[in-house]
Amino acid sequence: MPQLSLCIPTYSMGGMGAGFLAESFEILTRQSFTDFEVVVSDQSDDEAVAEVCASFSDRLQIRHIWNHEGKRQASGNVNNAMRQAEGDIIKILFQDDYLNGGDALKTIVEAIGITGKWHLCGSGVSRGGGAVERPMVPRLTSKLKFGKNTVSSPSVLAMRRELLEFFDEELIWLMDVDLYQRLWDRLGDPVISPETLVVNRVHAGQVSASVSPELRRHELRYMRSKRERPLAFGDWLEYCRQVLKAR
Repeated sequence: MPQLSLCIPTYSMGGMGAGFLAESFEILTRQSFTDFEVVVSDQSDDEAVAEVCASFSDRLQIRHIWNHEGKRQASGNVNNAMRQAEGDIIKILFQDDYLNGGDALKTIVEAIGITGKWHLCGSGVSRGGGAVERPMVPRLTSKLKFGKNTVSSPSVLAMRRELLEFFDEELIWLMDVDLYQRLWDRLGDPVISPETLVVNRVHAGQVSASVSPELRRHELRYMRSKRERPLAFGDWLEYCRQVLKAR
């Protein structure tokens, strides 16, 4: 079994998905850490992503899995990839994101070490694949669960497979912060690598650009209903603030 599994949920992404994936794969071929597999869960309606996987199969250990039966959204698709993963460490990498530098996976694996339970790394953003901007070091706060994302996208996350938590498939906008909160509650503080190891690509087709106010309000109410205990005053204020922003 590989030491690490990269779990990548994919879809056609308006014709851009295969190109983004190929760019990410090129970076993976240059990683100094090589004991990893790539698990691609594909909800595309064409063969473009599958063809990219096939074209890299001589340089990367790739398993391409069709996922036309599950929910057509990111949380269900990445869960499908995670269920197929065999590595000791499960690393999320979204299709339009990519690793920053050839030592990114090495840094993550060394940071987790033998005893680390879950891991977050620094990230930045790139417009059109250009310079990396707005470096961000993950920081956990109780306001996470209501959308104040001080961590970044799911691509900064890695977990031990034996301690795996799945994304809530009822969520789209808040799928990442909900999982960060649940991991924090269950496993305690993560190992954090402050280096910018992941780049989030900014583009017109990304899911966050199409989240409606109605969806935001629905997910905020859902997140509030998941809390077993009454909200602390600061959390209640953040909930109200996010609801007002979603009007």
